[in-house]
This record gives sequence, structure tokens and C-alpha cells, in this order.
Amino acid sequence: MRARMIDKVEVRIPARSPYTREFAALRRDVLGTKRDPFRPSTHYQSSGDLREFGYPTILHSVCRHGTGGNHKVELVDSGLMTLARMHHEIERIFDVDAARLNIMRLDLAADVRGVPVSWFSGHVRARWKRWVADFSDVEYTRMGKGEIQTVYFGKRPNCYRIYDKIAEWRSQYIRLKRRADAGYPSFEDVFGYPEMGQTLTRVERQIGGSRVPEQVDTFGKLRYLPDFNPFVRLEFIAPGKAEPTIEECGFGEFAIGMFLRDRAESWGVHRLRAWLNHHADRNAKRLIDRYHNFLPAEAGITAERLFETYRESVSKQLAA
Repeated sequence: MRARMIDKVEVRIPARSPYTREFAALRRDVLGTKRDPFRPSTHYQSSGDLREFGYPTILHSVCRHGTGGNHKVELVDSGLMTLARMHHEIERIFDVDAARLNIMRLDLAADVRGVPVSWFSGHVRARWKRWVADFSDVEYTRMGKGEIQTVYFGKRPNCYRIYDKIAEWRSQYIRLKRRADAGYPSFEDVFGYPEMGQTLTRVERQIGGSRVPEQVDTFGKLRYLPDFNPFVRLEFIAPGKAEPTIEECGFGEFAIGMFLRDRAESWGVHRLRAWLNHHADRNAKRLIDRYHNFLPAEAGITAERLFETYRESVSKQLAA
């Protein structure tokens, strides 16, 4: 169950698009019966999970907003599909050219080994994102002494989410075992990683609504994803040198530098920068540059390496 890096895809279907014969017949057979999956939803006249019928999709029919009445196809577990499979599944439901459909939601990700979420919290900020929170998802518990398991930059549906992938899988595995009979496969057999002893952090870019970039705004353009950097707005703060001494910089500079170091470790760089901009006349960049050598030095990852990790994974998914 090794996930690929196109983690979520939703496409808009124009209102007048016809169903395929196969799906139209299925829909006629189940509507109004006990097997009918369609129910009214907040944004659509009806939404239904089609997995029971062999379609790995959720169909949202007739948008309630505006005058178009468009539909939406949400691909389930797209991270386990090739691009060709996604294309095929869309065209199994609607008689359309899937390549020309507009993207409504696109999640792209990279898995980083050996670098914990706490490192990203302390060394990464997102340009033009004014909201940030770090927390443990209510479904998970904090590990050990309370390390951060999830960091968000921005708000859904347009945000960066950085989280402990092993912890998420562990929660999924518990649910899967409860539903299964005896002899369920091991954690490593299911997910491809040992349950304990490894660190795997997923860096995810969630893009939705009107914020989908032109480079990837239609399904057909997804074949160019290896050249699209979803993490371009993440800034990585390089670790400083050895901690300066009072004798080297004087008491005043040392005291300020150690204060910033403490806040960077407990808040993360993004929140520290926002705090400095608020209290220091928007001089955060100048102050962080000046006291750069006080920031904690840890083994991490560069922006270039993160993009290469994503590019390698998404290229494999597209080539399959």
C-alpha cells in the first residue's frame, strides 16, 4: 500500500455532460432502492459514494451555488492510482474528455524520511500565508513528551500540511484490524514501513477553489506535474553556526539572540516571524538575518531536496 504523490484529485463536470451508458443504467437500477448511495449534501443536490459498485469515486451532482448546476467527481485513493487509471475512472461515469475538465481540488505531497515534524515547525515558513497553527490531530495522541505531529500553514482548501505519516498510518491500521478477521497482515506488509523506529514526515500542498494555478488547472495538464513545484512558497531557514558567546557579541545581542532561539524552538519560525513583524515594526526579516547564528542547528532538508523528492515520486506515478 505505497501511496504516490498525487494524493487527491477532484474535477468539475459541466452541468449538461451525459452519463455513460454503463453508469446511466446502474443509476437507474439503484435510485430509490435500499442500495441508493445518493443523499442531499450541503453544496450539492445529491452526493454518493460509488465504491460499492466498483467505481473508486464519490459523485457530487448539481451544485447548489450559482446558476451552472455543475457536478464534481472526487477520486478516492488517487495516491494509489496511475494518471491513466484516474482518466479512465472519470470517463466511466461521464461521456466527456477528461483531459479538458477543470481541477477543483489537487493535493500534492512529498514524503521525507528521517526529519521530524518538529524540525519543519522550527525551520520552515510559508510566504503570503498569514495563519499558522501546530497541533496534534484529535485522532492521534501526542508522542513521548508532546512533540508536534501536524503543522498547517494557511487554511483549507489552500494550505500546507506537514504531518507524521507513520502516526496517521498507525491510526488507520488499528481501524483496519478491528474490521478484519484473524491473520491480518502486519503493519509493514500493509504500508511498506515498520511501525516503530522510523521517522516519515509528509509535506502536503492542498490546492482548491479559485487558487488552482494555471499550470495544473485542467486534468490533462497533470502530466506536467514533475515540472510544477507545489512547495515554491515554503521558505527554509538554514541552520546557524555554533552558538555565539557573550564575549563575542556582547550581553545585549546575546540576550536577544537567545530569546529568539527559545521562541524559534517553541513556536516555530513562521509564528516567530509573525510575532516580530507585529511587535518590531515589521522588521522580522532584518532581525532573523541579524540573529541567524542563534537559530537551532539540526539535520533537516533543503527546499531543493524536497522538490526533488516530490518530483521523483510523482514521475513514477505518471509513468506507471
